[in-house]
Amino acid sequence: MAMFAVDSNRQQMMATGVVEPVNEWIEVDGKRRPGDVQARDENTGALLWGVEVVYQSVNWGRVSTESVKVTVPAREMPAPSLFSPIKFEDLVASVRVDRRNNGLTTSWEASGISEMAGAKTAPKAAA
Repeated sequence: MAMFAVDSNRQQMMATGVVEPVNEWIEVDGKRRPGDVQARDENTGALLWGVEVVYQSVNWGRVSTESVKVTVPAREMPAPSLFSPIKFEDLVASVRVDRRNNGLTTSWEASGISEMAGAKTAPKAAA
């Protein structure tokens, strides 16, 4: 798996306002799938959240808008405002080959959110 550090100050991202818990993966009948228990950061024990963002990308000379979920640890559910700028700490994009279709799959992770414009107060997460 190739990992790339992404400078959140240079790669402008906008939060969509969508945040979901990231669940632990379990194995059932030899297949992996998300379970019912929310995953935790192995270093801090904080809950993991998928924060949806959009950003502009250029592929083969074509400009497009990409939508991805960035996994971040947080004690409480992040609550970015709809289509507001967001910056992450230690943002990393990991790329791997998807064996199902031999295409590339990218996953995004960060150690935290460094800046959330217009954030709302979030409800407390269930432990």
